[in-house]
Amino acid sequence: MRSRRATGFTLVEVMVALAIVSIGLIAVFNAIIQMAHSTSTMRERALADWIAMNQITGIRIDGDFPEIGRFDGDTRFAGRDWRWEAEISETGVEDLRRIDMSVAYEGFPEDPVTIMTGFITRSSGPGARIDWWGGGADAPGDEDEAEGENTDSEEPPGDEQPAEAPGRPDEDPE
Repeated sequence: MRSRRATGFTLVEVMVALAIVSIGLIAVFNAIIQMAHSTSTMRERALADWIAMNQITGIRIDGDFPEIGRFDGDTRFAGRDWRWEAEISETGVEDLRRIDMSVAYEGFPEDPVTIMTGFITRSSGPGARIDWWGGGADAPGDEDEAEGENTDSEEPPGDEQPAEAPGRPDEDPE
């Protein structure tokens, strides 16, 4: 009699296949966990960046030229308590200060989530006029002597309303 060879996989082949599949699944799960952690870290860093920008902006709009030194504070933002610390230092340029703002979780102030740097200059007060156009002849408020027209307007140069557009070439002007 002839012996029939059984078709199918042996136990060893099945065990090797399962080992390969399990190693692959472990790698996929680790990648998913790392992606979730990276997303959470990016969210926390973005929130800390916003806090730092808010604090630097607050110093700028305060109107006072800050003294050199350190100060800190607490804030609640996006449902979490944060601790920020500002260090004001000289820059070597007269009337210009550097602001290094670090933001950390309130429970871990020695481990900052973000550090942001900003600069502030001494102004002539909170109502100081900002010359957006660099003081050129085209700045709003300057009068054009040659044409005798006043360019003082609320709109910046280049935002003038266009003249009435001509009709399409295939239209009759009736």
